[in-house]
Amino acid sequence: MFFIISIILLIFIGITVYFIVDTKKNQTVEKPPYVPDFQDEQLQKKMLREAQICQESIMTTFDKMLDYSEGSIRILDQVINELYKKKNLSQGSLDKLIVTFGAYFGQTFLNNLSGMWFNHPNFNLPIIFSPKALFEFSPFEIIKQKFQHIEKYDLYIAYQDLVRQYIKRLNELRS
Repeated sequence: MFFIISIILLIFIGITVYFIVDTKKNQTVEKPPYVPDFQDEQLQKKMLREAQICQESIMTTFDKMLDYSEGSIRILDQVINELYKKKNLSQGSLDKLIVTFGAYFGQTFLNNLSGMWFNHPNFNLPIIFSPKALFEFSPFEIIKQKFQHIEKYDLYIAYQDLVRQYIKRLNELRS
């Protein structure tokens, strides 16, 4: 009788510990402070159009094709390097390039993974937000980093890092 009660007690303790650990594991996944409850179709179209302008400009100016693939981020990185070396950019031109290149960078992420453009109340420019992974980032900040650290910052590595973070986040939410 004592043996049966001990086994039942051990099972009960095991189940309790399992649920406590599982609950704590789920609590470690941080949610963004602001989660949109709708998708702004006009913003999606606007950012897609900006990304298309990037494609067209790079094709006509540099004779290079961007196709929203992960590999095209390397081309974008090369174009920024070439552009930066050839031209003395005014702040206004730089701001326009950041928006155009950032739109392409963000749209590439959206086309290959998931998410949407979102006007976050704390940012001047839209961000990418993935409700599926509760993941957000600013492609414009990434492009700014590229322009600030032209030789040291690789957009392709930054993109791959974002993909890894996104997948990690998805896996955290699933477990």
